[in-house]
Amino acid sequence: GLNTSFAARPAGVSGRRDRPVVLRRTAASEARQRQRTLPKYFDWKEAEGRLYGWWESEGCFRPIDGRSGAEEGKFVMAMPPPNVTGALHMGHAMFVTIEDIMARHARMCGKDVLWIPGTDHAGIATQMVVEKSLAAEGVAKADLGREAFVDKVWEWKETYGHRITDQLRALGASCDWSRESFTLDDNLSAAVVEAFNRLHDEGLIYRGSYMVNWSPNLQTAVSDLEVEYSDETGTLYYFKYPIAAADGSGAAGGD
Repeated sequence: GLNTSFAARPAGVSGRRDRPVVLRRTAASEARQRQRTLPKYFDWKEAEGRLYGWWESEGCFRPIDGRSGAEEGKFVMAMPPPNVTGALHMGHAMFVTIEDIMARHARMCGKDVLWIPGTDHAGIATQMVVEKSLAAEGVAKADLGREAFVDKVWEWKETYGHRITDQLRALGASCDWSRESFTLDDNLSAAVVEAFNRLHDEGLIYRGSYMVNWSPNLQTAVSDLEVEYSDETGTLYYFKYPIAAADGSGAAGGD
């Protein structure tokens, strides 16, 4: 990292073997020297963030049409979308690790790999978070109306929805972020409607009446997974009433 230069020799003066060498350290060599110096502790946050940013910017996770021959083929899978309202837990870490291994192994085998990431709107969970935010401002959902409330949900998603995808990046997930999807995107919503219509037309599903879990506060139905059950002591009522005899001659008695 050192630049070596010799002092100019005056005219008419012969050179001497013991003439001292002048060493000059340039700014570039100083920078290279600093880069060679290992830090006392490994800064994994800086290293992992820098490497993942380079992978993503260089398109390392995007499929390249024509890269694979017919014998290698293509490998495509969709990420089970985590809820946009939450944070990753051990279950997410497990499936991301398994799917990342599958994607990277397929690339090493020469396949053209597409791993599609995305997040889920989380339904009631997102609604509750947005309603609490509005309540803090003294605004109720009913006062806004459906369309305005949906706009608020989208605003919340754009503001806070990146948290969980940043966590996926921190795990090193090698998915194609240029194709990131959200379950309320217009194209996905249209695909869901089309799928249910086809299933109904083919007689594979039906629409009927059944018991639901109704939330008086949210004024909507919630799934079984969102219900907290509790055992309570109640009262079982029964009715004793007279019934008519078969010949219509009067009350036959009975319970």
